[in-house]
This record gives sequence, structure tokens and C-alpha cells, in this order.
Amino acid sequence: MMNRAGRLALIRSVLAAIPLHQLIVLSLNKKALKQVITILRGFLWVDANGGHCHVNWAKVSRPLHFGGLGIPDLTHTAISLRIR
Repeated sequence: MMNRAGRLALIRSVLAAIPLHQLIVLSLNKKALKQVITILRGFLWVDANGGHCHVNWAKVSRPLHFGGLGIPDLTHTAISLRIR
């Protein structure tokens, strides 16, 4: 029952932050990261399995000043946290 802007704010503040805190400590494999991204994508576009998205997820996960929606890209963030 939430509009798309409300779902986007919830993803940015809570749903993307939970896996980021886990990625600081744990090293998740690609399959687990893909499942988390599918859940985020499905919540944003209101589809249970993450399909039928309106915009490519690579474009959505760009920063705001590059034309994206500001959702953190978990695959690149996981790599950078492990390198750190």
C-alpha cells in the first residue's frame, strides 16, 4: 500500500543498510548477494520474484548525481569492504 517514493526511502534507509552491516563482518557468496538484490528489486517494483522491473538495476543503483536512485550496489560495496 506504499507508493514508490516511500518504498525507495525504506530501501535506502533500512533494507539496504542491513546487508551492508552484515557485509562488514561476513563474506557472502554471489548467490546470496543476488538473492538479497532480488528481494530489494522486488520490493521496489512491487513484484514478489523481482522480475518485470521498469529500469535496469545497474542504472537504479547509481548515485543520485549520476542519474540513479541512490540505492547502494551491494556487489561492489561487498568487494570494497573486503579490500578495506
